Amino acid sequence: MDAAGRLCPHLEISRSAWVAACAVMGRAAAAVAVIVIDRNMEHPETPIRSPGGVLRAMTARAKVGELHLEKSVFGILERDRHEGEAS
Repeated sequence: MDAAGRLCPHLEISRSAWVAACAVMGRAAAAVAVIVIDRNMEHPETPIRSPGGVLRAMTARAKVGELHLEKSVFGILERDRHEGEAS
């Protein structure tokens, strides 16, 4: 979890966005959200261009119970599996 917090400046995610995410979704889920963002920076179809904005949007969705990080994680795993098969 601390590693995700240290990754934020590298991704240009503000401290305030990180603190808000931790307050709303808890540190563990906020860490997963940052890792999902990091993994999707180079997404082959829809790369993330505003990591801080994405974290704030995820935080807003979490606040109303509409954030499903497990879908993002499984999507990354599936993408990795397909990329592994292609190489």
